[in-house]
Amino acid sequence: MSRPVILTAALTGALADRRQCPAIPYTAAEIAAEARRSLEAGASIVHVHARQDDGKPAYDIESYRKLTSS
Repeated sequence: MSRPVILTAALTGALADRRQCPAIPYTAAEIAAEARRSLEAGASIVHVHARQDDGKPAYDIESYRKLTSS
C-alpha cells in the first residue's frame, strides 16, 4: 500500500535572485504561471515570497494581493 505524499514547490526563495538562479520568477504573472505549472506537475502546495518587478523582496500587502489575482 502506498502512502500519500504532499509535494511543496518553493518558487521564489526569500532573497535569491536571477544571478543565482535564472529561472526564479519575479513578477506576479511569472509567479502565477510557475505556480500553475507546479500544481499541474503534482504539487499540493506552493510557497512564495512576493517580489517587486525587479526581483527585490516585497513586503507590502498589495504585492501579495497581486499574486492572488494573477
